[in-house]
Amino acid sequence: MVHEDYKEMLPARALSALDTADNVSLNEHLLTCAECRSKLSEWEAVSSALAVTADPIEPSPAVRERILSQVRQQQKTVVAQDPGSRVAPFVAPKRTFGSTAVSYALIAAGVVLAILIGTTTFFWREKKLAEAELTQLRNEIRTTQEQLTRQDDMIRFLTTPGARATELAGTTGAPGARATLTYDKTGRAMLFARGLPAAPAGKAYQLWFIVGNKPVPGRVFNTDESGSGTLQDQMPSAVADKPILAITMESSSGAQTPTPPILLRSEL
Repeated sequence: MVHEDYKEMLPARALSALDTADNVSLNEHLLTCAECRSKLSEWEAVSSALAVTADPIEPSPAVRERILSQVRQQQKTVVAQDPGSRVAPFVAPKRTFGSTAVSYALIAAGVVLAILIGTTTFFWREKKLAEAELTQLRNEIRTTQEQLTRQDDMIRFLTTPGARATELAGTTGAPGARATLTYDKTGRAMLFARGLPAAPAGKAYQLWFIVGNKPVPGRVFNTDESGSGTLQDQMPSAVADKPILAITMESSSGAQTPTPPILLRSEL
């Protein structure tokens, strides 16, 4: 998380509304950030002030009398069931305006504080969910834009006068994969592959040109989350009008000889 994320945590921290993981993370940040320590002190002061700024709330006489009547009735029931029990008689406490007002002020402050904690926690979680959804949406838009860019490049290349295309089909090693290699009379080539999962760390897909039954290494490429990938290369001068092509998985730096199995290949 960045500094702004920690600043947004401070109100929830002052209201004791952070979960354990966020609380630990914020504690580590406070050790090195004087600004956040100062802001936290301000928020804690605001939270403490709630207890003395709430307006007093006093229940109606009817409600108070009903509660006292229930207590007296329970006392009589206990004595009737066990005459020998030592139950102290209930005496209504002497009420003073000052103590009553303070008590109800504290109750009101507690209610307000609970509402603030619940509201802050709700919006905090909603913000986290919205940020996660926004990040996912941005990634999807970026992936779509990259795919459209690759398709536009392929279309422009295919419409170049004299351009040709060779199809590669997946083998048993990649049955759902497909690729198209488009090249012009200068030997400039563009490969568009689809249906290939992203290569593991340290690995990449490599294009091979078969010249006189001998594989000539081309460049390496990888695919995105949708299984699509592109590659621009220069075909060897000895390649015929209809080149023979293959794709294998090699190290990310490429190889001089192909490593079985062949994942995609053109028709012989």
